[in-house]
Amino acid sequence: MRFPSVPGRDTDGQRVKLPDDFEGDQTLVVISFHARQQSLVDSWRGFANDLEDEYDHFSYYELFVSGSRSGMLPPTATGGLSPANARRKLHDRTVLVPVDKSAFRRRLGLLGEQTIYAFLIEDGEVVRQAAGVLTPKTAEALESLLAEWSHAQSRWSELGGETADSDD
Repeated sequence: MRFPSVPGRDTDGQRVKLPDDFEGDQTLVVISFHARQQSLVDSWRGFANDLEDEYDHFSYYELFVSGSRSGMLPPTATGGLSPANARRKLHDRTVLVPVDKSAFRRRLGLLGEQTIYAFLIEDGEVVRQAAGVLTPKTAEALESLLAEWSHAQSRWSELGGETADSDD
């Protein structure tokens, strides 16, 4: 399944187009729909940052899907003036995505907004997904996928980028 092409803004206010602007050959995207889900998102952050330190080809983003079609976000979605937002700073890898939530969920096959979702993206394609808080089993599986990818790329480089069945 292809990750939907959507516009967004990073925490500096710069426009981004996803998934085109994702850095990394493998990118973990954690998607939330409500500010109250931040603690679920936070469960992924430390682990994802550790993976970014360990794997050069990996990147991590948090997407906050606001549901606004106008492209303008309410002040509370961007950090605004509410007391809760005054205490909470957005992570520097957060992208605010003002799109039709229903259409976005349909494109990704998501059943609802009651929890968060994590997607591993390669070349714009979803290769794995999970829902909810990070579990040890999910963390182990994700790290295994990243290690396998890294190992395969190393072997590919050792072979000079040629396939095994190439006779040229």
